[in-house]
Amino acid sequence: MAPFTILYCDDHEADERLDDDHLLAQIQFRGSVVAKTDPRRCVIPLPELGGTTSAEVWISRTPVQVGRVSGVSYASNGDALFLQVHSDEYAPDALQPLTAIAYRRLFAVASAQGYPHFLRIWNYLPDINQECGGLERYRAFCAGRSQVLDATLAGVETRLPAASALGFPASGLHAGDCSAEGGLRLYALAGREAGEQIENPRQISAFHYPPEYGPRSPSFSRAVLKHWGGGYYHLYISGTASVVGHASRHSELMTQLDETLINLEALLAEASQRAARPLQPALLRVYVRPDCASTPLRERIAQAVGSAVPMVFLQADICRQELLIEIEGLAVSAAS
Repeated sequence: MAPFTILYCDDHEADERLDDDHLLAQIQFRGSVVAKTDPRRCVIPLPELGGTTSAEVWISRTPVQVGRVSGVSYASNGDALFLQVHSDEYAPDALQPLTAIAYRRLFAVASAQGYPHFLRIWNYLPDINQECGGLERYRAFCAGRSQVLDATLAGVETRLPAASALGFPASGLHAGDCSAEGGLRLYALAGREAGEQIENPRQISAFHYPPEYGPRSPSFSRAVLKHWGGGYYHLYISGTASVVGHASRHSELMTQLDETLINLEALLAEASQRAARPLQPALLRVYVRPDCASTPLRERIAQAVGSAVPMVFLQADICRQELLIEIEGLAVSAAS
């Protein structure tokens, strides 16, 4: 069976699970950052729509070991490794080198622990669409990430992890100051063996985006298919939006949602063909720009994927300013 399962719960249940030695990771969504003392606990400062507070928990089928090395916290269960790093920005134009340092540390710790293959990386940074030093912060982040991936992964184009990059508003900043409270936050999943990179037939690989999207490509795969053995598959789905080819499509929220759902359907079909078995959504995380209502979105998504699929809706800035919504998630095989 798969070495861990992922589920959503409320904050109270999530806090109780910190006493469980089978807890591999806990991701909590808060409007403000709170101190964390457990290497398995990661807090992302994204408010949840509707005023509720949810958490995502990864439950291991075997006991977990934890540690901290070089500013990277981690937890492992013998098959999978959870890692996280939080880096404060020391200067307004420091995001690119800061990203490179954070990624080098992630790769170094994962390799030292015996999990050299990254399956999924989540990236969160303040003011993702703001310009600093003549370059949009998301593009500066991409440059720092690509610098490390190109140097670390042989045949990088076919070994890219699934990923997403979302923004949250910086708090307590002076005008023109991009060094946000909260800083760059990354967490990741790595394995002892590699997964299979999955691309969407409706989209150009992000690795091959034209130069108009920045000096370095936003290097990630659309999804990664991981066979954990015995017919158990996980599909880690990257942030998926209303993009066809390489271009953003539509200006209205609901039409962007419909295009996004078509992309998710195409991605699931491609991965199911590779796995030679159907893959079904197990949970979804939906990011929408502030001031968007979740009710019509929830109803439309439930029509597409089924009302039983757990979903959490978070306020976030999407990596392209014209995009209003992005969806990521986990799909599993029937055996899982």
